[in-house]
Amino acid sequence: MLDCLPGTVPGLQADVNLGRGRLEAMLKVLDVEGAVTRDGSQWSRTGEPWTYDADRYEEVTALRRREQAAMAAFGADGRCLMQALQSELDDPAAAPCGRCSICTAPRFDEELDPDLVRQAHDVLRSQPLVLGVRRQTPKTAEQPGRKVPPGLLLEEGRALARSGDGGWDPLVRRGRSAGGFDAELVRAAAELVQSWKPDPRSEWVAAVPSRRSGELVPGFARSLAERLGLPYLEGAIERVGDSPPQREMENSAQQVANVRGQFKVTVGMPEAPGLLVDDVRYSGWTLATVGAQLRMAGSGPIHPLVLTLAGA
Repeated sequence: MLDCLPGTVPGLQADVNLGRGRLEAMLKVLDVEGAVTRDGSQWSRTGEPWTYDADRYEEVTALRRREQAAMAAFGADGRCLMQALQSELDDPAAAPCGRCSICTAPRFDEELDPDLVRQAHDVLRSQPLVLGVRRQTPKTAEQPGRKVPPGLLLEEGRALARSGDGGWDPLVRRGRSAGGFDAELVRAAAELVQSWKPDPRSEWVAAVPSRRSGELVPGFARSLAERLGLPYLEGAIERVGDSPPQREMENSAQQVANVRGQFKVTVGMPEAPGLLVDDVRYSGWTLATVGAQLRMAGSGPIHPLVLTLAGA
């Protein structure tokens, strides 16, 4: 990172795959240690000798990992809640309090009503999420953020689930692990599109391809198109690059760079509006980039549809 200085945080993000918060935290540590200095929004090297103290940072990291493990075990390791807190704070007089939920009887210890659980599950599965539109590219050292031309913007989209929820996401995860999504997800996605009724209404379906998951998304999109009674544009989009997974990119500049030049539209697109399908949305830039390419190839408005929303 020091080799990229001088520079601003947005400029550094184009060269360093770190989120803004982590990058700023690292710069502050380097500032305290005398390696860098700040003048307004500009960070520069001081020229003072500095070396990475691996032993010290490994020790700090191990301490933070132990603290995380203690937090994860809080309330689940059988210890009195107050005693656990006191022990972690090095209180030599830590002892059971006799009042917390561990020391006394659980407040809610009855079996859950199966009908109520099923109703809650149905509610979670009936709450599709709105996908926002990426309207401006991120600012970097070389260029300011630029607005995406209106004619290349995606339309508002939908997601069936949010990563980690108790609704459809477990079924999505199972399908991704198994290499194929089952008919229940196809039915749920079709019902979502039918209740959503995007305007203008989609008249065809295409899929975002992946070299890692192969037929996973195209197979799902093909089944969805059949259930909706819409034509599926077989092979309309080709994956031509082999960049790392988008989930490994930590900031918008890296996300945009990671997807640039990775896809190619292989056919002339119908002027009618369409549905662009993917399994997971991490950053939104894959959908935005592919959608813009489809528009440039002659397509009408593009409505994105994903199974799981994993990013902001």
